[in-house]
Amino acid sequence: MGSGGRTGYALPSQGMNTASQAPWHALSTEEVLAALETGTRGLSGEEATARLKQYGPNRLKASPPTSPFKLFLDEFRSPLILVLIASAILLFLVAAIGNNPDQNVDAGLILAIVLFNGILGFIQNYRAHRGIEALKRLTAPMATFLRDGRRVTAETSLLVPGDVVLLEEGDRVPADGRLIEAYDLRLDESALTGESLPVAKTPRPLPEDTSLAERANMVYLGTVVMRGRGRFVVTGTGMGTEVGRIAEAIQTAEERPTQFQREVADLGKRLTTIIALLILLIAVLQLTLGHLTLLETFVTAVALAVAAIPEGLPVVLTLALAFGTRRMLERQALVRSLPVVEILGSAQVICADKTGTITEGRMSLRYLFWEGRLLEVTGGATATDGGFLEQGRPTDQRENLALLAGGLCNNAHRDPDQGFQGDPTEVALLVGAYKAKIDLDAYVRVDEVPFSSERRMMSVVVQQDGHRFVFSKGAPEVIIDRCTRLYTPEGLRHLTEEEKDRLLAMNNQLAGQALRVLALAYKEDPVSGREELEKDLMFLGLTGLSDPPREEAKTAMAVAFRAGIRVVMITGDNRLTATAIAKEVGLEGECVEGRDLDDLSALALEDVVKRVNIFARAEPRQKLRILRALQRQGQVVVMTGDGVNDAPALKGADVGIAMGIRGTDVARDASDMVLLDDNFATIVAAVEEGRRIFANIKKFVNYLLIGNFAEVLVVLVASLFGYLPITAIQILWINLVTDSGPAVALGVDPPAPGLMSQPPRRGGVISRGMFGLIISIGVVKAGIILLSFALGLLFDFKTAQTMTFTAFVVQEYLRLGVLRYQERTSFFANRWLVIAVAVSLALQMVLIYTPVGDLFSAVPLGPWPWLILLGGLVIGFIAGLRMTDIVVRHLGAI
Repeated sequence: MGSGGRTGYALPSQGMNTASQAPWHALSTEEVLAALETGTRGLSGEEATARLKQYGPNRLKASPPTSPFKLFLDEFRSPLILVLIASAILLFLVAAIGNNPDQNVDAGLILAIVLFNGILGFIQNYRAHRGIEALKRLTAPMATFLRDGRRVTAETSLLVPGDVVLLEEGDRVPADGRLIEAYDLRLDESALTGESLPVAKTPRPLPEDTSLAERANMVYLGTVVMRGRGRFVVTGTGMGTEVGRIAEAIQTAEERPTQFQREVADLGKRLTTIIALLILLIAVLQLTLGHLTLLETFVTAVALAVAAIPEGLPVVLTLALAFGTRRMLERQALVRSLPVVEILGSAQVICADKTGTITEGRMSLRYLFWEGRLLEVTGGATATDGGFLEQGRPTDQRENLALLAGGLCNNAHRDPDQGFQGDPTEVALLVGAYKAKIDLDAYVRVDEVPFSSERRMMSVVVQQDGHRFVFSKGAPEVIIDRCTRLYTPEGLRHLTEEEKDRLLAMNNQLAGQALRVLALAYKEDPVSGREELEKDLMFLGLTGLSDPPREEAKTAMAVAFRAGIRVVMITGDNRLTATAIAKEVGLEGECVEGRDLDDLSALALEDVVKRVNIFARAEPRQKLRILRALQRQGQVVVMTGDGVNDAPALKGADVGIAMGIRGTDVARDASDMVLLDDNFATIVAAVEEGRRIFANIKKFVNYLLIGNFAEVLVVLVASLFGYLPITAIQILWINLVTDSGPAVALGVDPPAPGLMSQPPRRGGVISRGMFGLIISIGVVKAGIILLSFALGLLFDFKTAQTMTFTAFVVQEYLRLGVLRYQERTSFFANRWLVIAVAVSLALQMVLIYTPVGDLFSAVPLGPWPWLILLGGLVIGFIAGLRMTDIVVRHLGAI
């Protein structure tokens, strides 16, 4: 591992004291400095150079880049593609042995389609593997630290364990470390821990079992200083930081093939076996019956091989998935990998991060206790068009002194271009004043007593029309203790001890709902000195603030539940907040903290994840354990998130979904899909689109394999009588041209009614019902075509062969009619399908009635052959519908 191996545990370093094995946050500042053999003046230049050689630079190690050439070659690893390549080689051999250049054309067509599919898949799947590069961008390029007792500003890569780093407001923390000084220091750690509020920091030691999110004396790489200043001693750099461990988890996360990818691979293997058996069967039959020469036997075997392979399937599948990604993009979901489109539709569990995913990711004023009444605040966290409700009825609050106090005792501001800026809590109070349409510009600030962690309050002095006012906000118990009067609808009155107890009880009631509670107070015309400003105040009210659920989250949850999808909330927030937010969006049940999972065996953990839907104080490694426990149970798991802490789970999930607006680069680059609108409801819409795509994949796989099975039967049975009823190039024309168009059109079929009222799929693409339908309809189709061939022989062999060739195209209507009958929808529900069938029929007409037909050994057909073909279509359609009913009744749904 990289430099600074100890980020929470003793660092076994040369020349360093390793006697104490307690975590850094459990040690006093003196013990930390002694363990790292440093002091408050920092390291000497000589010692820092030695440690830099020992531990290496403060950088994240990058995983080896994947070359575009390797990504391109990966497109040709599918067994189905390898079978096609092998078939092309066989045709080249036939051309060479039999001196038949036509077979070179056939082989060239197969290789062209393989190459086209490879290029298409490469373009769609190619993405920059920049997960570690994004993590590197979290490292501040410059930092200020002490060397030989002097302040030095230099590249962060020079930092080593033992360096003393200085932090100011707005700085990004350049390494992991233990605080030795903190002055009103607050850090935004949401990207790492999921904590939605800035975290107050202190250098005091903490218990050993303190969770990552609660280690108030530690700072971590990539977090941001929101307020105050401080100093810390570096305990971990590079890959030895918390972010470094996440980077390592991303590099080692296992990428599993989707169920459909496994099925396609299995189909290729089965086809290889079938082709080998067919060639062996033809060889044995011809050697015993002797109808064909050895070369003709070889050509027939190759024709059977070509008939058995759905050459158009790889391209149709790739195009269908690509069209699906385009539709998802229209619904604000950016898919970064084609297989994700299919697997998303089979999602059984959505593991959602709370902050910024289920919630808005910003503080909002939710409740206001004013004049003895509890008001509910409506509207978004930064939307000024909300209002105030009293027992469900709107109420005008333009004269509300509590909201005025919250807006004036405030250092946030509203930027014309960037909106509200500042501390999240102060932004929430400022937005509340704007919602009440209070005129804040009528007041001018003339003095301020800033907030401090010791005083736990803030006050400002403002002036209006020659009058001065003091407005204060802070911890309820602190503000209430400084108040002597109470503002009521009837006027001012003395604040008694009994009333103070009632106010503290209301504070506890609001805090019990996972709200952050602040008290507001004021007084008029202060004439005393500054030390008297915060005495003898008049109590105004209490504010309840929180990071609220998105308005659409509850609806999206209900849709997911109706679709049989389980939602699990995993957050870095505390148990109380997690439970409160979960209840608001419809998630009920027990809440378990991440540290409670650490000592559980794999079996015990699986039992927990079966019954628990809410996890609080979860660290990255715990999120990954939850994910893997679900996957071991055979669940298809979707993981959503936006922070650095979500990246390993996003990478390891069946589908990792990152937020596009609030999400970090790390999360986006580790994900399979990005929500461009950060809207939880978009996930449900994407699942619906995934289900639609999978249903359409089943349709065109059904469509193509029925055709291929019928081709194999026709060639095999006719060859037993010494005939080759259709040539390899004619089969290629059917498979690649006339069949592929309708198959692609099936890929954009509209969704079936009630798609999101069905449980997630558990079966594969080729179910028992579909297999039965492929066999039964294939036999019906082959029987009709063989009969057409036999009747065609009454005219001549070329006419019979052309009738067979054209019958496969005409019988498209049989297969499509059966598909539409299965789902009880109109044949004209998809105009692209109607167009595709018409075009394929038109192309067939051009081929047999123009000189182009000579290339395909086809001849024009007269009225009688067409009458035979249309009669076969009617018989086949009636038989096909009957067969469908029988298959569904005995083998289940298709």
